Amino acid sequence: MTSTQHDPYGEELARIGRHQGEAVTARLRLFELLTAAGVPAAEADLLVSRLEAGAVARAHTWVSESSAPHGSEQPFEDGWSDGVRAVSSYLLRIADDAAAQRGRAASSAELRAHLRKSAPRVPQPAAPPAAPAPDPGEVLRRNAARGP
Repeated sequence: MTSTQHDPYGEELARIGRHQGEAVTARLRLFELLTAAGVPAAEADLLVSRLEAGAVARAHTWVSESSAPHGSEQPFEDGWSDGVRAVSSYLLRIADDAAAQRGRAASSAELRAHLRKSAPRVPQPAAPPAAPAPDPGEVLRRNAARGP
């Protein structure tokens, strides 16, 4: 395939990859915020797993409510319905798995601590020296010499 050809599947994979990366970043940030708010790890896991299961459940609802294009022949409609049932069942299993996820808050905290510990120390540039504060008496004399 040349670089000028359109690759819709590759574009879909890139979008899915972006969504997955953003989800990991959001999950880590959410666990960080929940920890800072004093939420126990077990409760944080439960909240995040329910959110993720709910997202998959929304996809399940969308797929299961789809129908074959209007005017389709019966064999096509039957195949469509079989496909919808198969995908819906698979999405239900994914939602169940997401709802059962535990231990990610603790592993996220460990990962965050490891990354902070192993991150290279970047020296911060020294602040430029502050100019000495002007002598208040000198400021008054200069202002008085200028006149009104």
